[in-house]
Amino acid sequence: MRERIIWYDARNQGKKDPELIALINQSYNFNGILYDSEQTGGLLHSDRLTIGIYVRTVEGLQTYLNRDEQEQGDVVIVSPDADALKLALSENLQTGLYVYIEDEASMLKACEEGGAYNYLLVEFKDETNIPLELVIAKLQNSDTEVLKFVQTVSDAVVSKEVMEVGCDGFLIDTGRAEVISQLNLALENAKNTTLPLVKAKVTNVVHLGPGERACIDTTSLLTMEEAMIVGSTSSGGFLVCSETHYLPYMNTRPFRVNAGAVHSYVWCPNDTTEYMTDLKAGNKVFVIDVAGNLREVNIGRMKIEVRPLLLIEAEYEGKSMNTIVQDDWHIRIFDGEGRPKNATTFKVGDEILGYVCEPGRHVGVKIQEKILEN
Repeated sequence: MRERIIWYDARNQGKKDPELIALINQSYNFNGILYDSEQTGGLLHSDRLTIGIYVRTVEGLQTYLNRDEQEQGDVVIVSPDADALKLALSENLQTGLYVYIEDEASMLKACEEGGAYNYLLVEFKDETNIPLELVIAKLQNSDTEVLKFVQTVSDAVVSKEVMEVGCDGFLIDTGRAEVISQLNLALENAKNTTLPLVKAKVTNVVHLGPGERACIDTTSLLTMEEAMIVGSTSSGGFLVCSETHYLPYMNTRPFRVNAGAVHSYVWCPNDTTEYMTDLKAGNKVFVIDVAGNLREVNIGRMKIEVRPLLLIEAEYEGKSMNTIVQDDWHIRIFDGEGRPKNATTFKVGDEILGYVCEPGRHVGVKIQEKILEN
């Protein structure tokens, strides 16, 4: 996942709280702070932070430039006024155009003029992301960084997915330390996008007879190299393939993983697991490819039916794990070489692709405890 530019909006005097500014200085996910030109100075900043100075007019910029006390370091002049930005450019300063988008005319201004500056900061009157999509599309081949004004973590999370690539970053307006901490956590979790996979050795295969198994239907189209991690214990599981592979008797279901028995763990975001029976529409789960790359997908439906079940046990470096799936040829699990293999054809001694971790979960959250699972 590419790094996002995160600026803190300190233009409101109340948000120039030294404790909040100190928190931003310590938060490595934040790249900058935007001040109003009339309330800058007097605070220390990390060298890695870009300092944005918001000016409304040419006169406001001139006043700022004539002041004895100016911000040191990497400064960007941000303004809705093209003339003020022209003056900033003549002073060899970085620039950012600020546009409040409330109608088609203001949206077109952002699209047509934004590419002339280092940054384009956009604030929207309405909640729809349609105008943001158009701005991103228009400026996708420019060097301009598009930052969206947001006030909540959820808005930031949604906006980073717009047009699949999302905006380049955010200007977050909050006076609450907990919101800053929540955004930091969300960004850190988003960086954890890979898991190490292992080649385990199959030690046992047992036909169990009937039991309930669940299909996890997502709202995404999965690829032929993607799977979900499914296991009977918290020490790990196998990569049960998406239904993207050819079947002679029915169409593929590229949104689905026929995941396994209802008692199973499924690996989810934020280093958590969920029992199959706890999952429902709207929950998020991880899909993982054969290289270990993760992405979040949303569940659209859970489908539980009685089917014959198959137990596959395996071992890796003395650690044992198992997965119980539907006992049918059309269920695939990745083998040790990352190839989809029909579940019913695994035999003792075969290699199977898996994920191994330290055991111990409480309501899906990893904990340190002495635990024995079989």
